[in-house]
Amino acid sequence: MTSNDRITISGTALAAPVISPDRIAEFPVRDDRSQREYLVRIPADDLRLFVTRDARLAVDGEAGWTVPGRSWRGESSRTILLARRVDQRELALAA
Repeated sequence: MTSNDRITISGTALAAPVISPDRIAEFPVRDDRSQREYLVRIPADDLRLFVTRDARLAVDGEAGWTVPGRSWRGESSRTILLARRVDQRELALAA
């Protein structure tokens, strides 16, 4: 039996979301603090912002299974993060 951990990460999207036929948006995010990669999944209708590669995001959800990386493609393993909320982080600029 697997238990999920509720976490919040702040990081950078590594790719734009891909929408599956069952309307689930999925995209990788690298956490700034731990440098771990997460595979964020959220219902496409709940993703209320435009996500592009290198977008700064805050993601709140439950982390569970780990998807092994494909070493021959240079991919690292990613933990699946079932998101409850995805917010865009704004960069504060000094005037």
